[in-house]
Amino acid sequence: MSEPAYIHGYTDAEAARLEAQAEFLAPWLFADLDLGGVHTLLEVGIGVGAETRLLRARWPELRVIGADVSQGSLERARQTLAGDLDAGRVTLLRGSGARLPLATASVDAALFVWVLEHVPDPQAVLRDTARCLKPGGRLFAREVYNRSFLVEPRRPVIDEYFDALSEAQRRGGGHPDIAARLPELAERAGLEVIDFRFVPALADGRDPVQRTAFLRYFEGIFRSAEPQIRAAGVFPPERIPEVWRAFDEVVAAPDALLCYIGGRLEARRRA
Repeated sequence: MSEPAYIHGYTDAEAARLEAQAEFLAPWLFADLDLGGVHTLLEVGIGVGAETRLLRARWPELRVIGADVSQGSLERARQTLAGDLDAGRVTLLRGSGARLPLATASVDAALFVWVLEHVPDPQAVLRDTARCLKPGGRLFAREVYNRSFLVEPRRPVIDEYFDALSEAQRRGGGHPDIAARLPELAERAGLEVIDFRFVPALADGRDPVQRTAFLRYFEGIFRSAEPQIRAAGVFPPERIPEVWRAFDEVVAAPDALLCYIGGRLEARRRA
């Protein structure tokens, strides 16, 4: 099984970025996540185990089954989650989300965090994940809506680069605006939608430290995709240094603002 296409690559630097991202976004991602009563959670696209570590810390009785198609990511997850693996609280499986190596009706809940944007057939992944849920089991998803990205003061080169990133992702079979499709995909997978909402992350002058952190966080996303953007030929390589200068200019602006909207889904397998 070959490593799948991934807009950010599979380097050690990317693994470290994912771990830092999980810590940074945890208050936003997990604010309304309720895993009370969940004994076994299937985390589809567990990656390097960045979110898993935080989930286990918050719900110490939780058992997590993590599936991922990338062998390299799973090897990193084995290091990150070594203690939980030894204790039998985490199990790692290699396999496609569209053909999960799990029995039907075997888990209490399932979780996706920034996963469906990267898979070529999100419908197939949701359908097979739904198969693995027990009747009444819940599915949670946190996904992207890239067209919502706004930075002020406006720097066209930032917008153009982010558009190029999304285009490179599409060419690789990804879906940079998948959040808008979550309710429809869930229904087609045979799930009952309990709740869906768009949730904004807004960083402005009320908290300049947080604003800078969010701007630098998105700059990190931009930088991590640079090799894939160059390979895809979707943005002039000679202009890439302009992007980093533009971020510096925005960070320094007293009226800077960043807004991004993600999608949150909770659905349930019908009894």
